Amino acid sequence: MNLRRLRLFLLLAEEKNFRKAAERAYLSQPALSQQIQALERELGVKLVERRPFRLTPAGEALKDQGERLLKEVEALKERVRRAGRRELRFGVPENLLPDLMPLLDHLRRGLGQPVEVLEMHTPEQVRALREGRLDYGLAGLKVEDPGIGEEPLFKVPIVALLPEGHPLAGEERVALSDLREEPFLLVPKEILPPLYEAFMEVFRKAGFVPKVVREVARFPQAVSLVAAGVGVYLTLAPYRVFPHPGTVLRPLKEEAALQVSLIYCKHPQPPRLEEVRALLSALVL
Repeated sequence: MNLRRLRLFLLLAEEKNFRKAAERAYLSQPALSQQIQALERELGVKLVERRPFRLTPAGEALKDQGERLLKEVEALKERVRRAGRRELRFGVPENLLPDLMPLLDHLRRGLGQPVEVLEMHTPEQVRALREGRLDYGLAGLKVEDPGIGEEPLFKVPIVALLPEGHPLAGEERVALSDLREEPFLLVPKEILPPLYEAFMEVFRKAGFVPKVVREVARFPQAVSLVAAGVGVYLTLAPYRVFPHPGTVLRPLKEEAALQVSLIYCKHPQPPRLEEVRALLSALVL
């Protein structure tokens, strides 16, 4: 079946009008009519009644099945493009990048293939996977999309960032419940709702609602505010690798962590999925 003619037929079925469909296809009305007639000859059935316009039963069947066929064709084209591309594209949250670089280097060596790293939070990764802009994501938040595969890898602890002069700064570990009267800085809910909810769940388990004095979207800004004594801040353990003048990072006594998972589209599956799984499992187990 000629796919161009099928696309023109589906456009006509949507518009239910030869003139409007021809305008959208940048064709003359007679040229569109000729393409539809050629499709009818190819299939050996009448697809449309002209006056008044309506689809025949055969036309209705082609409309339903044709839309599905074009989606399958596009999915096939994307699989072929992915197979021919040299690099694999991984989405990684900025705040987890320091701890995840060993995994990505391990993948590069194990696959013998370049790995492109794109910094994006979990919701952005899911959109990019759906749009074919990513092959895999390393997500730090729960994914609710049923079309996205999610395989746990390891957990990243949540830690407290305190002013270096804080009474608990000398402790090896800090109980979050001991900070219940402290002013807190918190990531804005509208910026990253899943991370906000993850932190709020930690507070709920500790038995209190934090006194939020300021919302902070970026970690460097939080460091400056904590050092100035504005409040304390919950963040993720990977930030321990950086110097933070005027502040200290302390693990929590409570069990609090974010799950890092490998995510990918279930259909079509990404290139070399079994190899990626095996390499990551060997490193994190």
